[in-house]
Amino acid sequence: MLQQECALLDLLVCPKSKSPLSRVGDALQSAEGLRYPLLDGVPILRDTSGGEVRHEGPLEVWSGYEPTIAFMLDSLPPNEVILDLGSGNRALDNPRIIRSDICLTAHVDVVADAHALPFKDNSIGMVYATAVFEHLHSPWVAAQEIWRVLKPGGYALVDCNFVFPFHGFPAVYFNASAEGLRRLFCQFTELQVMAAPWQMPSFTIETVLGEYLRFFKAESAEELRFAEALKNLRHHPLRSFDARFAQADAQRIAAAVTYFGTKQPEGSETLLPAPLLHLWQRDTALQARYERPADLLPSNEAPMSNLLHWAATDGRAVHPELDAWYHACKPFSKGRFVP
Repeated sequence: MLQQECALLDLLVCPKSKSPLSRVGDALQSAEGLRYPLLDGVPILRDTSGGEVRHEGPLEVWSGYEPTIAFMLDSLPPNEVILDLGSGNRALDNPRIIRSDICLTAHVDVVADAHALPFKDNSIGMVYATAVFEHLHSPWVAAQEIWRVLKPGGYALVDCNFVFPFHGFPAVYFNASAEGLRRLFCQFTELQVMAAPWQMPSFTIETVLGEYLRFFKAESAEELRFAEALKNLRHHPLRSFDARFAQADAQRIAAAVTYFGTKQPEGSETLLPAPLLHLWQRDTALQARYERPADLLPSNEAPMSNLLHWAATDGRAVHPELDAWYHACKPFSKGRFVP
């Protein structure tokens, strides 16, 4: 086994026993003797007794992340591990982002089940899960697994469909409102629950009408006129109208909602570097600019900014203690299992 494999292997555990894994030929093996195959260098760390999981159609290849999400992920210190849970077929291969999915795709690092994550306790800096929770048969179990694998101070950034048609694979089990996500992640310290710009009511109308028209079998002249009226409605610039909704109102009919919170068992844990936290605590101007220091959501400034981003850019340029911390910080790089 090459040294480059070690970073990822050191994070992995048996999804059943949670014991460490070791490389044995073309598989990973637990202390109890449970074996998990490596297919093209990708560990299959889920129960496969029910057969292979297949999506209902070809998966779209994603080249990256929506800009706000990318900014939040990039803001984390370089030594923090990010788990993209339900990554699908995301071609972007960032060395510190572990792409995990229930299916083996061309662009996945670990095949795993969200209900039994194959990662050590307190080992992950952020779990990002989009378009996943509506497809989980036991989302409360997955939420507890996210809590388990996150470091104290680590982040959960999770969304779930709300007013949205049945779709996808293996099924849609639960849609969740903002209050539903709050309940699922009630152990966490909430930073924000929102309907993101790509989850607003316009997407509800577009998707519901699209599915309605797909299955509506118009026959009479009146039915055909009605179908044409619905098609015309979808041609309106619906997304430009989302600005007319207050956030609280939008959440009542949003296509999806997003939960963003942090794991704080004692109420104060943080991933902020110690010199940055000390600097913020004694700098009133910095406190006024970033009222919630742990929040990764960008401020309303242009360009986007949060405290960690400031620390890694302008902050370290003028504060030697910050520059020394970032200089000494060893970036995480997951490596690959060599077949």
